[in-house]
Amino acid sequence: MVMRTARAGLRVSAGQRRRCFGLLVSAGDVWACVLDMNRWRRQRGLRPVTGYQELCRELSASGPGTFGELDTAGARSVLRRYSDAWFATAARRKGGDVAARFPRRKRRLMPVRYYHGTFTLDGLRLRLPVSRGRTPFWVRLDRPVPYPPE
Repeated sequence: MVMRTARAGLRVSAGQRRRCFGLLVSAGDVWACVLDMNRWRRQRGLRPVTGYQELCRELSASGPGTFGELDTAGARSVLRRYSDAWFATAARRKGGDVAARFPRRKRRLMPVRYYHGTFTLDGLRLRLPVSRGRTPFWVRLDRPVPYPPE
């Protein structure tokens, strides 16, 4: 398996900038929602929802459009990071690290990862996926991608 990552700047208008920050805020809302849900479950004596598949089931139960313009693929990238952080902490604790802490801090902005097949690249134009019923979100890259898209 070959994984390629590219970072590129965006050339955006004021409205596009607002939408980009809206996606980051929505991702932060997903993170905060998972933290709150697990806090409530802990207070009721239930086990926390930590597995990626369990978290995805909770996301699909919440329905489309719950987290603004953020689509399911973007929300799942946040859930994947939460699950990875939780299990990494559990492994550290099992190994004897008493200072290891489970994720508890809410974040206003959370980065979103889009994987192959979830976005469209057309020259210098990039289409980011958004929630169903929203207008398509096209932005321009500030430079060409360093390798040919497959």
